[in-house]
Amino acid sequence: MPANTSTARERGHHEEWLDQLRARFLAIAARRVPRATAEDLVQEALVIVVEKGAAAGPGAMLEDEPSLAWCFQVLRNTIGNYYQRERTRRRASDPTSQAHHQLQDAARGRPEPTPLESLESGETARLLHEALDVLGAESETCGRYLRGIVDGDKPAAIAQREGLQEAVLYRRIYRCRERLRSILHSRGVLV
Repeated sequence: MPANTSTARERGHHEEWLDQLRARFLAIAARRVPRATAEDLVQEALVIVVEKGAAAGPGAMLEDEPSLAWCFQVLRNTIGNYYQRERTRRRASDPTSQAHHQLQDAARGRPEPTPLESLESGETARLLHEALDVLGAESETCGRYLRGIVDGDKPAAIAQREGLQEAVLYRRIYRCRERLRSILHSRGVLV
Protein backbone atom coordinates (compact mmCIF):
# COMPACT_ATOMS: atom_id res chain seq x y z
CA MET A 1 0.00 0.00 0.00
CA PRO A 2 2.80 2.49 0.59
CA ALA A 3 3.63 2.41 -3.15
CA ASN A 4 0.06 3.46 -4.02
CA THR A 5 0.18 6.24 -1.43
CA SER A 6 3.43 7.51 -2.90
CA THR A 7 2.01 7.44 -6.45
CA ALA A 8 -1.19 9.20 -5.34
CA ARG A 9 0.87 11.87 -3.58
CA GLU A 10 3.02 12.40 -6.69
CA ARG A 11 -0.09 12.59 -8.87
CA GLY A 12 -1.62 15.15 -6.49
CA HIS A 13 1.58 17.19 -6.50
CA HIS A 14 1.70 17.07 -10.32
CA GLU A 15 -1.94 18.19 -10.62
CA GLU A 16 -1.32 21.02 -8.17
CA TRP A 17 1.76 22.04 -10.17
CA LEU A 18 -0.31 22.05 -13.40
CA ASP A 19 -3.06 24.14 -11.75
CA GLN A 20 -0.49 26.72 -10.62
CA LEU A 21 1.13 26.72 -14.06
CA ARG A 22 -2.28 27.16 -15.70
CA ALA A 23 -3.04 30.17 -13.47
CA ARG A 24 0.32 31.78 -14.32
CA PHE A 25 -0.14 31.05 -18.03
CA LEU A 26 -3.62 32.57 -17.98
CA ALA A 27 -2.42 35.74 -16.24
CA ILE A 28 0.30 36.21 -18.87
CA ALA A 29 -1.84 35.27 -21.88
CA ALA A 30 -4.70 37.54 -20.81
CA ARG A 31 -2.34 40.52 -21.04
CA ARG A 32 -1.23 39.62 -24.56
CA VAL A 33 -4.31 38.33 -26.39
CA PRO A 34 -8.08 38.85 -26.15
CA ARG A 35 -9.47 37.26 -22.99
CA ALA A 36 -11.70 34.85 -24.93
CA THR A 37 -8.66 33.59 -26.84
CA ALA A 38 -6.37 33.42 -23.80
CA GLU A 39 -8.09 30.36 -22.31
CA ASP A 40 -7.77 28.42 -25.58
CA LEU A 41 -4.10 29.33 -25.94
CA VAL A 42 -3.38 28.34 -22.35
CA GLN A 43 -5.02 24.95 -22.93
CA GLU A 44 -3.02 24.52 -26.13
CA ALA A 45 0.23 25.33 -24.30
CA LEU A 46 -0.62 23.03 -21.38
CA VAL A 47 -1.28 20.12 -23.74
CA ILE A 48 2.21 20.60 -25.18
CA VAL A 49 3.71 20.85 -21.68
CA VAL A 50 2.00 17.64 -20.55
CA GLU A 51 2.67 15.67 -23.74
CA LYS A 52 6.25 16.77 -24.36
CA GLY A 53 7.27 18.05 -20.96
CA ALA A 54 8.64 14.81 -19.60
CA ALA A 55 10.95 14.68 -22.61
CA ALA A 56 12.06 18.30 -22.22
CA GLY A 57 15.40 17.12 -20.97
CA PRO A 58 17.69 18.46 -18.28
CA GLY A 59 16.50 21.17 -15.96
CA ALA A 60 13.30 19.40 -15.06
CA MET A 61 12.03 20.32 -11.63
CA LEU A 62 10.94 16.76 -10.94
CA GLU A 63 11.01 13.72 -13.16
CA ASP A 64 7.48 14.51 -14.39
CA GLU A 65 7.74 18.29 -14.57
CA PRO A 66 9.79 20.23 -17.10
CA SER A 67 11.58 23.44 -16.19
CA LEU A 68 9.51 26.59 -15.88
CA ALA A 69 11.70 28.34 -18.45
CA TRP A 70 10.80 25.69 -21.01
CA CYS A 71 7.10 25.90 -20.08
CA PHE A 72 7.03 29.67 -20.53
CA GLN A 73 8.82 29.29 -23.88
CA VAL A 74 6.01 26.95 -24.94
CA LEU A 75 3.48 29.64 -23.96
CA ARG A 76 5.45 32.35 -25.86
CA ASN A 77 5.53 30.14 -28.95
CA THR A 78 1.80 29.41 -28.67
CA ILE A 79 1.01 33.13 -28.43
CA GLY A 80 3.38 33.84 -31.34
CA ASN A 81 1.62 31.20 -33.44
CA TYR A 82 -1.70 32.86 -32.62
CA TYR A 83 -0.48 36.24 -33.88
CA GLN A 84 0.98 34.64 -36.99
CA ARG A 85 -2.38 32.99 -37.77
CA GLU A 86 -4.15 36.31 -37.21
CA ARG A 87 -1.78 38.12 -39.61
CA THR A 88 -2.37 35.42 -42.20
CA ARG A 89 -6.15 35.70 -41.75
CA ARG A 90 -5.99 39.49 -42.15
CA ARG A 91 -3.88 39.24 -45.29
CA ALA A 92 -6.14 36.55 -46.72
CA SER A 93 -9.24 38.65 -46.11
CA ASP A 94 -7.72 41.74 -47.80
CA PRO A 95 -8.90 41.55 -51.45
CA THR A 96 -5.78 43.41 -52.62
CA SER A 97 -3.31 40.97 -51.06
CA GLN A 98 -1.46 38.17 -52.81
CA ALA A 99 -2.55 35.74 -50.08
CA HIS A 100 -6.20 36.50 -50.90
CA HIS A 101 -5.61 35.76 -54.59
CA GLN A 102 -3.71 32.55 -53.78
CA LEU A 103 -6.62 31.35 -51.65
CA GLN A 104 -9.07 32.16 -54.42
CA ASP A 105 -6.90 30.31 -56.93
CA ALA A 106 -6.68 27.31 -54.62
CA ALA A 107 -10.45 27.36 -54.16
CA ARG A 108 -10.83 27.28 -57.93
CA GLY A 109 -8.54 24.26 -58.05
CA ARG A 110 -5.62 26.12 -59.60
CA PRO A 111 -2.44 24.89 -57.90
CA GLU A 112 0.04 27.38 -56.53
CA PRO A 113 3.20 27.50 -58.64
CA THR A 114 6.37 25.98 -57.29
CA PRO A 115 9.21 28.41 -56.45
CA LEU A 116 10.98 27.45 -59.67
CA GLU A 117 7.82 28.09 -61.71
CA SER A 118 7.45 31.47 -60.00
CA LEU A 119 11.05 32.41 -60.87
CA GLU A 120 10.61 31.26 -64.45
CA SER A 121 7.34 33.16 -64.75
CA GLY A 122 8.93 36.32 -63.35
CA GLU A 123 11.91 35.99 -65.69
CA THR A 124 9.61 35.42 -68.67
CA ALA A 125 7.57 38.51 -67.77
CA ARG A 126 10.76 40.58 -67.46
CA LEU A 127 12.05 39.41 -70.86
CA LEU A 128 8.67 40.05 -72.48
CA HIS A 129 8.50 43.61 -71.11
CA GLU A 130 12.06 44.30 -72.32
CA ALA A 131 11.10 43.06 -75.80
CA LEU A 132 7.96 45.22 -75.70
CA ASP A 133 10.15 48.23 -74.89
CA VAL A 134 12.29 47.49 -77.98
CA LEU A 135 9.16 47.00 -80.09
CA GLY A 136 7.69 50.25 -78.74
CA ALA A 137 10.86 52.09 -79.78
CA GLU A 138 10.52 50.65 -83.32
CA SER A 139 6.76 51.18 -83.58
CA GLU A 140 4.87 53.21 -81.01
CA THR A 141 1.51 51.80 -82.11
CA CYS A 142 2.68 48.16 -81.91
CA GLY A 143 4.06 48.80 -78.44
CA ARG A 144 0.79 50.38 -77.35
CA TYR A 145 -1.40 47.59 -78.83
CA LEU A 146 0.59 44.72 -77.36
CA ARG A 147 1.11 46.36 -73.96
CA GLY A 148 -2.64 46.83 -73.78
CA ILE A 149 -3.16 43.13 -74.47
CA VAL A 150 -0.48 42.09 -71.97
CA ASP A 151 -2.12 44.37 -69.37
CA GLY A 152 -5.42 42.55 -69.93
CA ASP A 153 -7.27 44.91 -72.26
CA LYS A 154 -9.75 43.26 -74.62
CA PRO A 155 -9.09 43.81 -78.34
CA ALA A 156 -12.55 45.38 -78.70
CA ALA A 157 -11.65 48.00 -76.05
CA ILE A 158 -8.30 48.70 -77.74
CA ALA A 159 -10.00 49.04 -81.14
CA GLN A 160 -12.54 51.48 -79.72
CA ARG A 161 -9.83 53.50 -77.95
CA GLU A 162 -7.73 53.63 -81.15
CA GLY A 163 -10.76 54.43 -83.35
CA LEU A 164 -10.30 51.28 -85.45
CA GLN A 165 -12.51 48.48 -86.62
CA GLU A 166 -11.75 45.23 -84.78
CA ALA A 167 -10.76 43.44 -88.01
CA VAL A 168 -8.20 46.18 -88.77
CA LEU A 169 -6.83 45.98 -85.23
CA TYR A 170 -6.50 42.17 -85.46
CA ARG A 171 -4.45 42.48 -88.70
CA ARG A 172 -2.20 45.09 -87.07
CA ILE A 173 -1.79 43.01 -83.92
CA TYR A 174 -0.84 40.02 -86.07
CA ARG A 175 1.96 42.03 -87.71
CA CYS A 176 3.04 43.44 -84.31
CA ARG A 177 3.20 39.95 -82.83
CA GLU A 178 5.39 38.85 -85.73
CA ARG A 179 7.76 41.75 -84.98
CA LEU A 180 7.73 40.88 -81.26
CA ARG A 181 8.43 37.22 -82.06
CA SER A 182 11.48 38.19 -84.14
CA ILE A 183 12.76 40.42 -81.30
CA LEU A 184 12.35 37.58 -78.79
CA HIS A 185 14.04 35.18 -81.22
CA SER A 186 16.99 37.54 -81.74
CA ARG A 187 17.42 37.82 -77.95
CA GLY A 188 17.44 34.04 -77.55
CA VAL A 189 14.15 33.93 -75.68
CA LEU A 190 12.42 31.97 -78.44
CA VAL A 191 14.15 29.25 -80.37
